[in-house]
Amino acid sequence: MVRILLRFSEQLVKQPITSQVILQYKIPVNIITASIDSKSGEILAEVPESFLDKAASAFPEKGAKITIPDFIEVDREKCFCCGACTSLCPVEAIVLAPDSSVVFDSERCVGSTCGLCVDSCPARAITSKLPSNS
Repeated sequence: MVRILLRFSEQLVKQPITSQVILQYKIPVNIITASIDSKSGEILAEVPESFLDKAASAFPEKGAKITIPDFIEVDREKCFCCGACTSLCPVEAIVLAPDSSVVFDSERCVGSTCGLCVDSCPARAITSKLPSNS
């Protein structure tokens, strides 16, 4: 699965673009998070890698902007397990283990769309990077 970030302008938020793309192009979309109001919208979703090209053209055809967000990476050599990142993670992708070590769950992480952990890390052990082409 590939994570994609969809952005909708004020003119588009009242239109059912995501459902139109799912139905019209038969693209399976797993919505991870969504933030939509009357002024704009953002949806972080996953699509199967085999549908990425189709999604990359279908959403812009409807007026939405699509990007692939950066991934968060933890440098275990730099991390000294202070826990500053754990209290800020809105999806609990970073937690303290019983032994006080920091555990990072990349499956739960919403990537650079959030980035609170990157900014909170005093050791600069957490960074964002572009996904590799695999």
